[in-house]
Amino acid sequence: MYFSAFPTTDFNGTTLLDITRKVNLSGLVKTSALAYMNYTVEEGEKPEDVAFYYYDDVQYAWLVLLANNIIDPYSSWPKEERDLDEYIKVHYASQAGTTGDAVLEWTKNATIGANIVHYQSHSNPDIKLNRASYLNSSDTEKAEFYPVRVYDNEFALNESRRQIVLVNKALLPTIKDQLKRVLND
Repeated sequence: MYFSAFPTTDFNGTTLLDITRKVNLSGLVKTSALAYMNYTVEEGEKPEDVAFYYYDDVQYAWLVLLANNIIDPYSSWPKEERDLDEYIKVHYASQAGTTGDAVLEWTKNATIGANIVHYQSHSNPDIKLNRASYLNSSDTEKAEFYPVRVYDNEFALNESRRQIVLVNKALLPTIKDQLKRVLND
């Protein structure tokens, strides 16, 4: 459905879909309290699932992604627990100096400092210190912070991705019409 609105172009004598066009959702949907609704992605839900549950059509997965500025659903959509673990095993293997489940153990190990991403304030989670700032702090200041290790950081980041917005389904006809106009201008 999304790509059907894109114009075609000629490339070396072949007619191709011009997917180089970019659409800004704010141009299609006027910002108002009723234009969007909050949604929490459940474990294992994919954009297609959310589109089916809310819009009654998996073909609106593009709208779920676009409303949340997700360009790469493989890296920006919340992962299932096992997929998160696999991602961590691959992504942190060289830093951990090991492979497989040993990487997961390394990312959680509270007895080493190499797996600390930052130090976070107990009273204000928005206040974070890097390792150098933490080490240069007084003992009183250090007591206010706790280490956030690789696994906990990746888990928190993944969980934050679960909070998305959905465009009000009453706006679908307007969005479809405007999308065709924007892409073909």
